[in-house]
Amino acid sequence: MARSLSRLAMLGTVAAFAALALGNGLDRASAKNPQLARFVPGFLAAEALRSAAAVALQAGDKSLAMAAAEQAVIADPIDPRSTALLGATQLAAGQNVKADRSFRVAAQFGWRDPLTQLYFMNAALNAGQMQLAALRIDAVLRQAPDFPVRDMLLAQFEATPQGRAALAERLALRPAWTKSYLQHASMLELPALRNRAAVVGSLSAKPWGCDAVSPLVVRLVLAGGPLEARQLWQGHCPAAVPGIADPHFAALPVSRPPVPFEWNLVGSGDVSAMPAAQSRAGASGLLVRVGGPTAQPVAWQMLAVPAGRYRLSWTAQDSSSKPAIGAQLSLSCNPTGRIPVEVEALAGSNGQFQAVVSIGEGCAAPFLTLWQAPGSEEVRFDDLTLTRLP
Repeated sequence: MARSLSRLAMLGTVAAFAALALGNGLDRASAKNPQLARFVPGFLAAEALRSAAAVALQAGDKSLAMAAAEQAVIADPIDPRSTALLGATQLAAGQNVKADRSFRVAAQFGWRDPLTQLYFMNAALNAGQMQLAALRIDAVLRQAPDFPVRDMLLAQFEATPQGRAALAERLALRPAWTKSYLQHASMLELPALRNRAAVVGSLSAKPWGCDAVSPLVVRLVLAGGPLEARQLWQGHCPAAVPGIADPHFAALPVSRPPVPFEWNLVGSGDVSAMPAAQSRAGASGLLVRVGGPTAQPVAWQMLAVPAGRYRLSWTAQDSSSKPAIGAQLSLSCNPTGRIPVEVEALAGSNGQFQAVVSIGEGCAAPFLTLWQAPGSEEVRFDDLTLTRLP
């Protein structure tokens, strides 16, 4: 395992060197025209030579990259970018001893160079020094939070409990790359997403808030990890509750991307829906009116709860506070799936209903969806609760 991690770290670092090289403070004009290096003197020539080396390194031309990097060191020997770039080209060429010497020289001139940080991150990983390695990747991400192959390098930390703990120590400081770490998870597969969620979940003693974790929560759900998403949501979102969130629709948002564990309105030209409080002061619930020829889904949220039997209760009334006609609830494996629950109206009640449902059969986290049949009458949904049965 240690040997495979070492090999992955080395491969990932070489790829990262190529990705970071052009963004390492190099002059854009000379990067596009590296042949200009021979026409400019002194430190300007070094800048152009570094650009030429970076372009060649990205193109996989190791000989040309190394030659340009060597000339950059001659032109500007005290700039750590020159020496670090030389080390990167030597590492890509398999000259590990020379590369180590070059990076150690670069480190003597300061630690701001990201190529140098990546090299010593790799060395710390190979030595099992996770906290030191995390310090190095933290320094790189503070300068380039979205650099290519970033997730390849982070995966080396996220794959082990020790690495996740070391990464969590850096994230506890809320560095500038925190937002990118949470939001740019769309390309990760479920196992990697679970590892990332474990890192963030370990920091729930000081919750980051609903908005901060919602991108990772949404991605987990889409990738097939609703239970891990729910755990992360409850750990970092103060508004999260077990069972059905916001049973009276008091906090229904109107302009944000869907979040699985809150109410989400289904956009449709045939549906009008708004919190009752917007119509009548002190009122609760969701006011709904549906046009068109067929019943329409109105609002949904995901129920990621332990498998078992539950009592689902709710109120559905018309404008006269009588039981609403055409109001339904469904539990399905997608937000607009229509598998209606078997409804039982409570005797003597005015629009109070309940149903005994089984959760965990068919899908681990079904979607609870409110439906309404078309008609001129306005319907109010309210008091949605979910109670586990013995």
